[in-house]
Amino acid sequence: MFAPKSLDSFLDLFFDGVIITDRDGLIIKVNSAYQRMTGKTAEELVGKDIRTTVGIKLHSNESSTIRVLEEKRPVTIIQRAPMGNGHKEYMTTGMPMFNDRNEIEYVVNCVRDMTELNELKQHLSRARQMNQNYLEEIETLRQQVHKNDFVAHSKVMLDVRDAADKVASVDSPVMLRGESGVGKEVIAKYIHHQSKRSKEAFIKVNCGAIPASLMESEFFGYESGAFTGASKEGKPGYFEMADKGTLFLDEIGDMPLDLQVKLLRALEEQEFRRVGGVKTIRSDVRIIAATNQDLEEMVAQKEFRKDLYYRLQVYPIHIPPLRERKEEIPFFIEHFLQRYQEKNAIQIQITREATQLLYQYDWPGNIRELINVMERMAISCANGEIRPEHLPREMFGNLGKIIPKTFQEEVELFEFQGMKRALTLHKSTRKAAKALQMSQPTFVRKMKQYEEKYKSDRKLNHQ
Repeated sequence: MFAPKSLDSFLDLFFDGVIITDRDGLIIKVNSAYQRMTGKTAEELVGKDIRTTVGIKLHSNESSTIRVLEEKRPVTIIQRAPMGNGHKEYMTTGMPMFNDRNEIEYVVNCVRDMTELNELKQHLSRARQMNQNYLEEIETLRQQVHKNDFVAHSKVMLDVRDAADKVASVDSPVMLRGESGVGKEVIAKYIHHQSKRSKEAFIKVNCGAIPASLMESEFFGYESGAFTGASKEGKPGYFEMADKGTLFLDEIGDMPLDLQVKLLRALEEQEFRRVGGVKTIRSDVRIIAATNQDLEEMVAQKEFRKDLYYRLQVYPIHIPPLRERKEEIPFFIEHFLQRYQEKNAIQIQITREATQLLYQYDWPGNIRELINVMERMAISCANGEIRPEHLPREMFGNLGKIIPKTFQEEVELFEFQGMKRALTLHKSTRKAAKALQMSQPTFVRKMKQYEEKYKSDRKLNHQ
């Protein structure tokens, strides 16, 4: 007797198939899992020679039992059995059991159905691939969001976007030049998200908003007890937080001279120390700087370091003011309305007349001013429609309420609006007249004429 009857119950607990043969290759025991795999009962298998009895119909005649008997050592083989139009794959491990004379007494084979495991691996592989595809799609959508924020329909802005695309693929410093409110931060984010650093941090620093006494600790961090009021744990600075990512230095012209020296050293050596620290910290940061100031004049006046200027001015990009690309104003209006509707879950639109008035204005505050005005009008308008009467009075006066009755009046009104904008922008009648290519007496005469004509209440719409 090979084993007590309780062994049958014990072997039936195994998920893998178990088949035991003696030294002659005769089957003496199989568990229920092996019977399920072969589709045969124990009565059909027990007592049969493993060499002649077909349990699992295999593509090859290789037997782990025979190899164990021949080699007198454990053997593992992979076997394939036909199944419909495909096949099942089994991993069979044969283990010899020796007697006191070091002779093989029995061979125990464990048979594992690898088909489900292989299918699971394939499912896992497909799931990983799908996950990778989703991540790539999310990244594409994320980049598309930033592309959509970058409104570019004029030739000058398409050139700016081309320049941003070119520099995004390298780590060279970028200097964004342009008036306040032209969208320098949007372009900086666009460059970051188009670069190989897009998955890392984008840290914006307004150099004009940090007190000079705190600038060094804000940029480079500080250790515990570095100064009165310092956190006990210390604090990382912008360079540490932006490691492997992008550091956007807005209003770089407002940075104090003493910090400019330390910034230049950190950029050139790619390392720094925290305030109060002795440990050197390495930092891999891509720098994008921006300013609305005349850095060249500041360098000449020794208000900005020449060496830092050349370090940051590797790839300058000039962003023109909105008045030089007014054809984009309708697109900015559409972009704002879409975002406003999505954010507030309301429907809002703007009339053609209001759009025309916004188009004619010179926007000294550029895109930032336009967005603020649009939000103000969206809040104040009734029935979800922005109309001329919703235009800010301090910017447009009563012009938004004037309704021209004839084509001649429409032409006059258009000229009047242009003259008022020129006067607001240039501050004097002489400069305004020169900008509009007319003489100063003509400018003064027409302004007086139009002001008298269009201040009449009969021209105003009081609806």
